[in-house]
Amino acid sequence: CIAEAEQTVNEGLIQDISSVLDAAEPADQKRRSWANRFAAEVYEKLEAVISSAQQSDDAGTGAKRICEVSSLSVEPALKKAKTVGGMTPAASPSFQASEQTAPVSHSQLIQWISFQSNSEDPSTPASHGPNIQSGISALVGFVGQTIADMAADIACYDSMRKLSTFQKVESIATDEDSYQQLDIALTMDTGSCTDTVPDHKDALMMVAVKQFAQEQHRAYRYLAYRTRKLFTTQPNRRFAWGLTVCATTVRACLFVHDKVLSSEAMDVSTSDGRKTFVTLLTNWSMCESWRLGYDPTIRYDAGLKHWEIDVCDSETQLTRSYICASICCSAYSTFGRHTRCFVAHEKPTDSDRASDQDFPKVLIKDAWARPISPGSDIVCDEIAYLREIRDALADNNTLDGTYPRLEAGGVVQIKYAGGVVDDNTQLMLKDIDENTRAKVPARIHRRIVMSPVGEPIHNLKSIDELIVVVGDVMAAHSAIAKRCGLLHRDLSVNNIMFHRDKNGVRGMLIDFDNACRITDMEKTEQPDCVGTLPFMSIGNLELSNVKRTVLDDWESLIYILCWLGTVGINQADQDCETVHTLPIQNWHKGSATDTASSKRLHMNEVSYFVEYILNPISQVQEYQNLLKLLLSLHASLFANKRVSPSARGCEKPLTSWEIMMGVQPDVPAPSDTQFLDRDVDPAITGSFARRAEIANALADELLEVIQRFRNEALQRISKGNTH
Repeated sequence: CIAEAEQTVNEGLIQDISSVLDAAEPADQKRRSWANRFAAEVYEKLEAVISSAQQSDDAGTGAKRICEVSSLSVEPALKKAKTVGGMTPAASPSFQASEQTAPVSHSQLIQWISFQSNSEDPSTPASHGPNIQSGISALVGFVGQTIADMAADIACYDSMRKLSTFQKVESIATDEDSYQQLDIALTMDTGSCTDTVPDHKDALMMVAVKQFAQEQHRAYRYLAYRTRKLFTTQPNRRFAWGLTVCATTVRACLFVHDKVLSSEAMDVSTSDGRKTFVTLLTNWSMCESWRLGYDPTIRYDAGLKHWEIDVCDSETQLTRSYICASICCSAYSTFGRHTRCFVAHEKPTDSDRASDQDFPKVLIKDAWARPISPGSDIVCDEIAYLREIRDALADNNTLDGTYPRLEAGGVVQIKYAGGVVDDNTQLMLKDIDENTRAKVPARIHRRIVMSPVGEPIHNLKSIDELIVVVGDVMAAHSAIAKRCGLLHRDLSVNNIMFHRDKNGVRGMLIDFDNACRITDMEKTEQPDCVGTLPFMSIGNLELSNVKRTVLDDWESLIYILCWLGTVGINQADQDCETVHTLPIQNWHKGSATDTASSKRLHMNEVSYFVEYILNPISQVQEYQNLLKLLLSLHASLFANKRVSPSARGCEKPLTSWEIMMGVQPDVPAPSDTQFLDRDVDPAITGSFARRAEIANALADELLEVIQRFRNEALQRISKGNTH
């Protein structure tokens, strides 16, 4: 996670974007007008407090006067607001205030904004400076309380929130990166007392604090690390805000799915810096929840203790609501699709409740997908593809349950400017300048309802069940390729699921986010690198100009089975410790090029395959059938006797230099008419390129192999002889 945070900053950070703060302003014009008015008044009150303290300090009574200023508080009680023009104070969950509000301490605030950190070498002990966290908390509390009192007198919007902070009491800015505890976080003050310790799930945004201005990079890194956990713990997060505070320099950061946009510096030791920061905090208090990064179509019902999810179906143009029973997949990264999966059922109506109707469970997938595959013009539309698969395979009952059946799906809809618009990165960045927007890859927020609900393969009970599951998955894969002309392109451990019915275990191929039409791949001169790194084919990893075919997915399957055979298929027999000492670990670390080089070595000849990869699997008696399957799959793909020697192994095509020097390609002799690649142009060299020309024939053979092993596994399961 720390390495990911470093990569996030190094590769995704765009600094000093003046328009970032504009993205925090309320979208509604009336709401924005109130925010501007409140920000001006809060700023004036804040400057009056600071001026009073500074004047007293000049008179020699600073210490005493600061203590007196510290006890100042804005009006303590929130009066019951009048309704003016349809504007009322919020109910729940945002703006809730207690009958009495405790005084806000300002001494730490005065110390913070007066702090000077000019050291080029941040080696001064933290104890020599102010407690910056307490200063931030005091300023946020001052803004939150002042706005609350003005809202009570004037009446405000129903979605207003009172900002406050939470932190560890002993937390103090140092030159160390403590990834075990929070620095500080902004949250909403609900006015209620609870014994629950606040955590990431309660935060509006994270704040990274460093004592010295020279530590800005480390602050960015720490903020990225903490913000990642916001996406993981909050299932209704579309994007996230954050703050870095280095000495008195504050920067707002906007975390979208591929970039971090950082504002220009706000120096709170200056009047202008404080004004800008107060305006930002006021906008965050009053803007719509979706401007803070929340998804209004995923709502938590505190009374019933469940999430409700809206799904707009693009086929019927109807919106259905679902009740979430559990969250089976969260967003585990700062960047990317942020795929989340929910087990749910359709929300019952009053008539449904009266009839005690039982709704079947479905899986809701929520993801931010790229409409165009990176680095190419290949269209990726999972909803359209699932609809096509459903219709094309409707007459094949033997494949029921081996692929996700689309129930509903479409682009998430957000209410905006009196209408409804598609949720995408351009909506997020509407107020960001055009040059910056152009640097952020486009993503579309899609939501899909599917059935049946699968389980991850680490819940399987035996190797024989695994063989049955992958047999089902590749049967579906083959049918989808042949009847729909679609290539999956992302076979991985996470995209193979299973479920159980009256006939036993069934495998299911999921996640068609990266799928594309096979004809599109044939027209692409240099196909893009797509998939899950440890399981990608060699050609995919190397960005080879060899066209991608179904064989790339079959190659991925071999890597998946090798990995499961090495670490164990389920929690009962998994051994993830010793794998770090094995050659297969090279598939899971390093660059794509390094991974490809390791795989070329391991897969080129069967002797290398056995020595480097299969040897640990052969030591486990229960895994012998998996070992036999892997040897057969390798033989059919990499060492097939039905293809010429030049189409075997992992040899690269001849380079232009080798051709110039007169090196001749190793192609079938005219008498070798039995080889499947006998009609392939001799000018096509390299084993992968030649196999790509006969991909369908080799894929049919691979399917026969795995179906034979599947049927044998089913027989062992039925007889109770399974391993």
